[in-house]
Amino acid sequence: MRYIPNLIPEKSQVLKEYFKENIHAKKTSNSFQLFSSWLGGIFFLLFALSTLKHPLLTLILGFIGFVFIPPGHNYIEKKFRFCFTTKIKSILTCGLFLFSIPILEHYNAIDKKEAQQLKLKKEKEERLRLIAERKEQIRNDSLIFYINASSKLADNHKTNEASKKLEKANSFAKLPVDHEKIIVEKNKISSIKTFDLVDSKKYNLAIPLLSELILKDSSNSKLFYNRAICYSKTGQIKDAVNDCKTAMRLGDKPAEKLYDKINPIKKRIAYYVTRCCDGSTSNATGRGACSHHGGVCNWSEPVYEEYRKYE
Repeated sequence: MRYIPNLIPEKSQVLKEYFKENIHAKKTSNSFQLFSSWLGGIFFLLFALSTLKHPLLTLILGFIGFVFIPPGHNYIEKKFRFCFTTKIKSILTCGLFLFSIPILEHYNAIDKKEAQQLKLKKEKEERLRLIAERKEQIRNDSLIFYINASSKLADNHKTNEASKKLEKANSFAKLPVDHEKIIVEKNKISSIKTFDLVDSKKYNLAIPLLSELILKDSSNSKLFYNRAICYSKTGQIKDAVNDCKTAMRLGDKPAEKLYDKINPIKKRIAYYVTRCCDGSTSNATGRGACSHHGGVCNWSEPVYEEYRKYE
């Protein structure tokens, strides 16, 4: 049966002390006690939120916070129909808090261990990163060293030694850009070796090598010029002229001289004219030619035109 407060009017009550307010009704408290309850409840609730990774501890601390705040206190009284006195609240919360201390220490130990393991892992990763960076720096420095050494030897026409240095550099090549540097230097060595063949007048040996290099780098005027020399020395004048033209288009000045040498300007008679004595010309071939220009001084004066054998 549910208890209904103030059902009997006060003037009709026989035992006035028996008829009291509902024990579950909200009790008045002083402001300090109310403030302390809210403060304690909020503290434990926030504490519980900070331990979300440990559900059991969060549940205990959250319940303590819920008991402390006035809404939680009132809810428990109404739900379980008893007077939740300060003494009961103090015993319950103290007991729960004492119970949570070893749990908190246990989880703190776990958290410290995890933090230590994470720290050790980060330190290991950092050491490995530094070691990898150091190895990469050594690799790159070695690559540059051998490429530069190869380039210097090639400039001094020591192509065989330069090739050996380049092979060592190739052992340190790892990235695509590294292999591109190797290819550029390799082409340089091949070019110098081929030019040395031209200087040694080994034209037949140099021609296929020059053709191979031109396929790799068709913008190098020096390659076309040297092949033109080889062609001209082996009697392939037409091919030499074509290479000279290509080298000239690419801005090679020596090719212009070679072009004039192997394909010089020549003159030939294009047609004949009648030259009058006053210097003018006439197309007439009869008696009246140059009649008004002092007469004819030369009936068949040739007119020349310039040409080259290979256009």
